[in-house]
Amino acid sequence: MSPLRTSIEAIRRHDLIEAAYLTFLEHGLSGMTMARIGEKAGMSHGIVNYYFKSKDELLSAVVRKANFLIMQETALLLRQAHTPRGRITAILKGNFRPDLFTREIARAWVSYYAVIGQNPDFERLQTVVDRRLQSNLMHALRQMLDEDDARFIATGVAVLIDGFWLRHAKSGDRMDADRAMAFVERYVDRELARSEAVAVRNSKERV
Repeated sequence: MSPLRTSIEAIRRHDLIEAAYLTFLEHGLSGMTMARIGEKAGMSHGIVNYYFKSKDELLSAVVRKANFLIMQETALLLRQAHTPRGRITAILKGNFRPDLFTREIARAWVSYYAVIGQNPDFERLQTVVDRRLQSNLMHALRQMLDEDDARFIATGVAVLIDGFWLRHAKSGDRMDADRAMAFVERYVDRELARSEAVAVRNSKERV
């Protein structure tokens, strides 16, 4: 394959992923048809079918795009954070970005998560995302706590983030991004205070 053809195909695929993501935001998962994606990208139905062979591939493209935006935002906010506690807030802001914490994106994430066990590519992608979140949290928490407490809080934060996204897929959920983030911030502060109190008590007992 010539370099020019490779370049053109890469550009087309990028444009189609952008079109799939925008179509999803407009019409939701059920309305994300090949015809609409092609129209959004200015390409024929046949070209869309060439790059996306199934609904799973479309779903994967949408989730990858949303994950990329979350990781991009988190990386930017982490560079601006100056304390370990500030880094945790930056991570939470990245994961509860208001324009991404929407019911439609939450529903896509739930649909994607439901088939992870049957799709190795989805499972690999989610493993990378989970590990990056855990690594970012542990980097900050290890500067304030011992290893066990840091891992305990990091796990709790990850579960709360996933839980709020899962709940947000429901029609009746009224939790917005700011309130979800405030809840997790409160959990972190309480656990940090609890760990500090235990450390002080243990220190006094050793004296």
